[in-house]
Amino acid sequence: MKKAFNLETLKWKLRKNDWSAYLFILPAMIIVTMFILYPAIWSLVSSFKDVKPLMLRNSGLFEVPGKWIGFKNYLLTFKDHLFLKSVVNTLYFSVIFIPLTMFCSVALAVLLDRKIKGINFMRTVFFIPYVISIISASLIFMMLFNGDKGLVNGVLNLLNIKGPNWLSDTKLAMPIIAIMSSWRRIGYFMLIYLAGLQNIPKSLYEAADIDGASTFQQFRTITWPLLRRITMVVFILLLINCFNVFQEIFVMTGGGPADSTITIPFLIYNEAFKYFHIGKASAMSYILFVVVVIISLTQNKINSKKLDY
Repeated sequence: MKKAFNLETLKWKLRKNDWSAYLFILPAMIIVTMFILYPAIWSLVSSFKDVKPLMLRNSGLFEVPGKWIGFKNYLLTFKDHLFLKSVVNTLYFSVIFIPLTMFCSVALAVLLDRKIKGINFMRTVFFIPYVISIISASLIFMMLFNGDKGLVNGVLNLLNIKGPNWLSDTKLAMPIIAIMSSWRRIGYFMLIYLAGLQNIPKSLYEAADIDGASTFQQFRTITWPLLRRITMVVFILLLINCFNVFQEIFVMTGGGPADSTITIPFLIYNEAFKYFHIGKASAMSYILFVVVVIISLTQNKINSKKLDY
């Protein structure tokens, strides 16, 4: 009899705890629904409609105004030469940004994985660019690469070399933006690699020292293979960053010169808030969403694999 009473008490406590748990997550659920779920559904529906800006003024809160046009917005997107150009520009940005960030992050992590005086201060210094806002970092690089009064051209003038107008050159603008983006993120990925390095058993390096292996041989045969899983994760994260690059483009070039720095997120912004093509911008957003989801699933698949060294 006593046992039955205890079970009922336990069930009652569980039910009580369940409701309290729902109450705790209720504010978060409301925020997610209002600012993520509802806009996502609204955008998905609008991607199949011809939404005019004037219709938005008279529409209800849960109404998506406009005429149903099926997949026309998606077809228009794939036929838009500017969309194809933005894809090419995003890939061009990736080709510079990803290798540069990975190489510098690994190099810094290896250099700072030492027990020397002041090492924590040096790690902090290299991490500082990551906590600087993208807007501020963009303005710093705009001043550095200013064609008339920039520090870079000032140094080149001392060497009797006439510097170009970097951000107004169609061939140089995107590399400068990629370098700035990489500079800002190197400290963050350096810490990830540093955590990976500190998990490598020191006995492997001691054995390599006894065998007479040089520092480069130790890096090639021990360090780099054991960082392979981290490198895969870093690569996927950097690739996702490439498909979300917007603020630096907005501040430094505005997509110019001659659309040479326009990327997919920046094109979506222009379509939605400059040309008011709401449906087409939504279609572009969902194409980008599918790409990012595929990349994320690839990352999860890679992480689930057991790597043998």
